[in-house]
Amino acid sequence: MNNIFKKAILLLCVSFIYSSCETVDFGNTNDNPNGPTAAVTSQLLTEAQKVVSEIGTDISGTLFTQQITEGQYPAQSRYATLTYNYNDYFTGSVQNLNEIIKLNTDPATMTQAEAFGDNNNQIATAKILRAFVLQFMTDSWGALPWSEAFQGIDNPQPKFDTQEELYNTMFAEIEEALGLINSNTGPSGDIIFSGDMSRWRIFANSLKMTMALRISDVNPSLAKTKFEEVIASGNYIKSNAANIEYNYTSDDAGDSPWHDRFKTREDYILSDAMMESLRTNLDPRLFKYAEPSKTGTAANPLFPGNADAAYVGAPDGKVNGNVPDFSFPTATIIYDETYPTPIYTSAQIKLSMAEAALKGWNVGGSTAATLFSEGITDSMTYWGVDAADIATYLAAHTSSTINDIAYEKWIALYLNGQEAWSEWRRLDAPALTPSEFAGDPRIPVRLAYDSSVQDNNQANYSAIISIQGPDDLHTKLWWDKN
Repeated sequence: MNNIFKKAILLLCVSFIYSSCETVDFGNTNDNPNGPTAAVTSQLLTEAQKVVSEIGTDISGTLFTQQITEGQYPAQSRYATLTYNYNDYFTGSVQNLNEIIKLNTDPATMTQAEAFGDNNNQIATAKILRAFVLQFMTDSWGALPWSEAFQGIDNPQPKFDTQEELYNTMFAEIEEALGLINSNTGPSGDIIFSGDMSRWRIFANSLKMTMALRISDVNPSLAKTKFEEVIASGNYIKSNAANIEYNYTSDDAGDSPWHDRFKTREDYILSDAMMESLRTNLDPRLFKYAEPSKTGTAANPLFPGNADAAYVGAPDGKVNGNVPDFSFPTATIIYDETYPTPIYTSAQIKLSMAEAALKGWNVGGSTAATLFSEGITDSMTYWGVDAADIATYLAAHTSSTINDIAYEKWIALYLNGQEAWSEWRRLDAPALTPSEFAGDPRIPVRLAYDSSVQDNNQANYSAIISIQGPDDLHTKLWWDKN
């Protein structure tokens, strides 16, 4: 009886405490007076834009295309451990961009959001960036959850969209964004263009042009239409003055990833493939892309005074233990924390237009040969090559076949790894010899899904693999099938 009585008293006390907590008003005790009461779109945009730097300095494609290789710790240059989780992009930048779009379209929040820029301009910026991130992801993995994604617990196992469907989605996204851009205030928190919507229009068209050429083998009619729409608009990069770059600050939170990579380690050196290509072609960019090694002896007597004698590339994938024997990327890139990263350049656009001209597409009246020459000139000028050296190189390189264009793109896209890798896969040129030190002597043409994808979404994973092909490094993507 005593135990029953004690339990009853205890239950009564707990009930009293619980009911008291339900009715007590603590006022604003738990509110942070210095914190925002709702999501701030300018802060979301700033955080989301950091992914542009991550993509622009992504190391995988740079290693796969043998522009550089690794020193004493080769892994990716041997094509090892190449399953990556794409969730960081979904839960990071893409979700931030989704939230910007939501806050600027919801009648309950769009007035508050407009304090950080015109609603439509904010939406357009977010959509352009979202398409940019999606292209990076799909050109790495292929099919992805997208149309059914971002629903949380309402749909924790979304279906995969094929890469063709994703490209259609991206084109639609870009067209909508271009239609929304207006002359009103651009977005606050824009660390790339400071709210200049004319620059965002050029960014969108640079992406659109790149995407169009990417699908030109599998959907030539759509590719031609989209490419020519950019040309007709006149809003694309026409000179180095209009290049799109990601700029850095000198503090640790905002400095260049390349600078960070060389703070305490010296892992990356010029690859034999890139170095010897530059040397063989008497390309003056050799002296702009690399630093002289400490002990190099290789020389081409055609360079005046054997000027290239100390520029030495390393065997791809080998344990290149004594890294001072080889050339590092140029000091401005690896030791200047504020050195900008090119995202889209005039050289890339001109070489793309040269290829389009070969296909018979409208490129504004120019010819493949002229655009080819202009692309090389813009690349060399961007890297600080003297005009006389540019003229000498151009005089010796007058052919503008598709293989010539592919080679010059590989050179011009130095350290822009994702684009270099994607264009190399699409064009199947220049010819690269896989690392002899790799377990599987084939250069990867995609990334494999992280094991968590199969574990957490088995049915949809199996369904897309049956369409796309085996989940390994050697299954070609949709636009790379031909």
